[in-house]
Amino acid sequence: MFPALNALREPGETIRRLTVGVFPGAGGVHLYHALDCGYFQQAGLEVNLVEVVSSDQQMTGWNDGDYDIMHTSPDHLLRGILQRDPVAVRAEGIGELAVHRRPGAPSPTDRWAVDNAQSAFAFVLRAVLADVADCPVTDSQLVPVGGTLQRFQALPPGAVDGTTLHPPFDVLATEKGFPRLGGHLEVAPDLITNVVVTPRATGTTWHTRAYLEVCRVSSAELLTSGAGAIEAALVRHGLPTAAARAAVTGLLGPAGLSTSPDVSLRGMEAVADLRRRFSPGWQPSCPIRSLIGSGQEG
Repeated sequence: MFPALNALREPGETIRRLTVGVFPGAGGVHLYHALDCGYFQQAGLEVNLVEVVSSDQQMTGWNDGDYDIMHTSPDHLLRGILQRDPVAVRAEGIGELAVHRRPGAPSPTDRWAVDNAQSAFAFVLRAVLADVADCPVTDSQLVPVGGTLQRFQALPPGAVDGTTLHPPFDVLATEKGFPRLGGHLEVAPDLITNVVVTPRATGTTWHTRAYLEVCRVSSAELLTSGAGAIEAALVRHGLPTAAARAAVTGLLGPAGLSTSPDVSLRGMEAVADLRRRFSPGWQPSCPIRSLIGSGQEG
């Protein structure tokens, strides 16, 4: 228990209900742990996690006002299609974004599963194939499939030849015979893989500050407790034991739970640089610094 969490609620405030849009997978382990331990409740919050299957679904839900907060790729802010004046208020790591393919050398006829051809995951895939595998990808080779779970599931039937994955799906893909070609730490090491997004108007409210502090406390506790605690939290959330165990190495790695929570301008620029590279002529519709919430590194 963390008694200090009780002090996060402002005097006179009742329980605040928050709906949070997230992708399924191991990257939300700190949220599952916080829910299991009652940390959100201690902080005066009632949090409902809503899992989405694609970035398009998540962005539509955000624009429709379905979520108070969402955990998503920072690239979505750069695309300029999110409404409600969103800002990134916390950086997070979900593990390395790694490209996996069926055995053998990449081919110009390969079909690559993506969430969206204009997503950061697709840009990481293209950078890895160009810089590491020396086999650049054309737009016609990209096949929209959905989120990471859906892309992983498309591999064994042979519907696609490869895709970009993160823990635990990267390890599980290797076990199923789809080896790793490379990852974002090789082609864009400064890339921020995930951010917490709120409307600018609520970015400094007590409930947002409380939510972010719970995320910090829960992540730190899992890092201190180690592999067993991470695996147990994922299993309690419903991940099979093998998948939970497969996620641990990535979550304890350099792009996992130890990721700095500061939304740095350098990290956001790394995201923008990938988009510039694979979307010739693209420029952000507003200064990138303005997409970083108050109190962040900037």
